[in-house]
Amino acid sequence: MKPSLYNLIRPHYRTLQGYVSAGMEVAKDERKIFMNANENPYELPGLEGLNRYPAPQPPELAEAYARAYDVEADQIVMTRGADEAIAILTRLFCEPSGEGRAADSILICPPTFGMYGVNARAMPAELHEIPLRRENGSFTLDKTAIVKATTNPSNRIKIVYICSPNNPTGTSFSHEDISEICEAVQDFSVVILDETYAEFSAQGSMSADLDSTPNLIILRTLSKSYAFAGMRMGCFLCGDTDFITLVKTKALDAYPLPLTGIEAAFHVLSPEISAIAKDNIDKILAERGRLQEALSQSPHVTHIFPSDANFLLVEMKEAGKLHKFCAENDLILRDFSTKPGTENCLRISIGTQAQNDRLLELLGKF
Repeated sequence: MKPSLYNLIRPHYRTLQGYVSAGMEVAKDERKIFMNANENPYELPGLEGLNRYPAPQPPELAEAYARAYDVEADQIVMTRGADEAIAILTRLFCEPSGEGRAADSILICPPTFGMYGVNARAMPAELHEIPLRRENGSFTLDKTAIVKATTNPSNRIKIVYICSPNNPTGTSFSHEDISEICEAVQDFSVVILDETYAEFSAQGSMSADLDSTPNLIILRTLSKSYAFAGMRMGCFLCGDTDFITLVKTKALDAYPLPLTGIEAAFHVLSPEISAIAKDNIDKILAERGRLQEALSQSPHVTHIFPSDANFLLVEMKEAGKLHKFCAENDLILRDFSTKPGTENCLRISIGTQAQNDRLLELLGKF
């Protein structure tokens, strides 16, 4: 394992003896009789196959993810959505406070996805914030401040979270800036790049940089672009395959993926279904442009932030009142109007043409 990652994980993980599940002992094979996992040998009608534990990290599914994300299968850890990846990585890198011990820290750039902070506080670990800067009607990373805070040893920052495209602002940050941050902090921190919305972005993924950037970890999920939120299937990517092996053997649950999720992920990553998903992304992007143009004509809207995702962050004169009015008419938006950095803003997920038309109709009646 490259020193930059090995030295960053919590020390006890280096010698921790991970649990070897029955599913890790031998590959599943229909020709074999399995009497090693205390499973019930009888299947129930309509639930055939669910009496057996699935493989913890199915190699065939890893290959399917690898094709989708243009990486190698041994650079992937599969998780129950990106949320579980966030929890695992926070636990792996951040030493909690206790018994006279200072806590390690994460760094976030608000406004951004709230689960990074939730998992840090649950450890508990410390939270450092370097807010995004608002420039020319958009948001940018404060690269200098991020590097300065992270390379200050007294801050004990072990993880820098960057979400690009960012939730809730929709902003994509340049790959060059992210690469420079990775290089500057490599002796102090791992940079976790959340690419949940990368499929909607013109810039795309940084997966091609994994081999040359040992402290970069990328989060991916099938939830958004593959219309798969209900199945909770995702993964994280890292160029350091020794680190990937460590995670699989020491940091995961014994059987982290449900069989139904595995089978459904195979289906959604198949060429036929992937092609449909890509067509739907094109429809969403077209609707995003149409909705943005229509919203810009409304007297209730004061600013629409540039978006590279499947949503728009919209600043309004009376955001809270509009949110309530829409809810009373059975249309639910996300209210960010009272949160720092997104004052007077609503986040609007892009719907179908009919759903977007309904929003515009209500806006006209407001």
